[in-house]
Amino acid sequence: MSNYGQATAPPQDSRYFRDVLGQFPTGVAVVTALDAEGQPHGMAVGTFSSVSLDPPLVGFMPARTSSTYPQIEAARQFCVSILGADQEDVCRMMATKGADKFSGIKWFPAPSGAPVIDGALAWIDCSLAQRYEAGDHFIVVGEVNQLSELRPGPPLVFFRGGYGGFTTPSLMAAPERDLVELIQLTGRARPHMERLARELDLECLAVGTVDQQSVCLAIADSPNADYTSSRVGYRTPFVFPVGSVFVAWDPDGTEGWLPKDPARAAIGEAALRRTRRRRWSVAIGDDDYDQLEHAVSRQLRHPPEDELGSVMRRLRGEQFDPTLDQRTAYDVRMLVAPVFGPRKVELGLAVRGFRQHLDGAEVERIAARLVDAADEVSSKIGGADALAAAISGEA
Repeated sequence: MSNYGQATAPPQDSRYFRDVLGQFPTGVAVVTALDAEGQPHGMAVGTFSSVSLDPPLVGFMPARTSSTYPQIEAARQFCVSILGADQEDVCRMMATKGADKFSGIKWFPAPSGAPVIDGALAWIDCSLAQRYEAGDHFIVVGEVNQLSELRPGPPLVFFRGGYGGFTTPSLMAAPERDLVELIQLTGRARPHMERLARELDLECLAVGTVDQQSVCLAIADSPNADYTSSRVGYRTPFVFPVGSVFVAWDPDGTEGWLPKDPARAAIGEAALRRTRRRRWSVAIGDDDYDQLEHAVSRQLRHPPEDELGSVMRRLRGEQFDPTLDQRTAYDVRMLVAPVFGPRKVELGLAVRGFRQHLDGAEVERIAARLVDAADEVSSKIGGADALAAAISGEA
């Protein structure tokens, strides 16, 4: 008896072709060269691989439409920098068309003179050996001249349309069974996430809590984004004021989440009431929130042990789940809606990547669509009764 997948399509269906091939994770690297005037050129690639040990050869596959690859081919020498999971900013810059890709990016010269990206895990300096035509791409083979490992760490990987990198600590510090169950639930939410990302033109995330940590489990990118996020696998302490959707319907969890300071606890209790009434949570940006974003992006570089905790203690509770005025513009950073399982909130479905400030009415419109998607996932994973209780106020 044949055992085919639920959906099939001819390989000429480019979207489906990418979706299927996206099940295989690939590493991310930056290929660089210097032109005759000494100007650096670089491009992000997800197709770098080892080709041969004897002689030592590597390869990558640029698109034939690439505006950067001709500069690399003309140089005849190139260097490959293997990016770490914390180098989203580098990948984003190198994937930008028509910009100064090296603006703000530190680098040093390889023996060939080609740039080595500062902070990369390793570099491989090459001479261009062969170039083959393959459909809408080239297959480029480089002869390795020198190479070096720069630092330990997890690599940046491309998987299911997103960049990310689960770190060993983020997987092993949490109870394995809980994490596996959350990942399985997230798989069932994936179609809803992708549809939401397309409809709203926003990045959609699935978030769960494991062992007092909030973990980003999956991402569906905005179809028009000029970069792809690397938040998959990142974790933050599950403490006030972040994560209200996970405790708003859990009296036992609320006690450990609220701060001890009476004034901050009162802010938290008011935020939880608004979360229960709305069935969504909102984070408004400010300087402290920016510091949190930066700390999260640096966490895989082994920051000081309590850097994230220190930043989170400075967050103002008023920036999370405030009362919104219909006509006031807000710097919205994230909206989150709860996904209920049979007994509790299992996941948070979130959207981020807002390109402009939103007034309160627009925030509510987007949040309503987010809640609809979260409710659909709740029903799909057996949370219909818990959802109904939350809606009726009985939870």
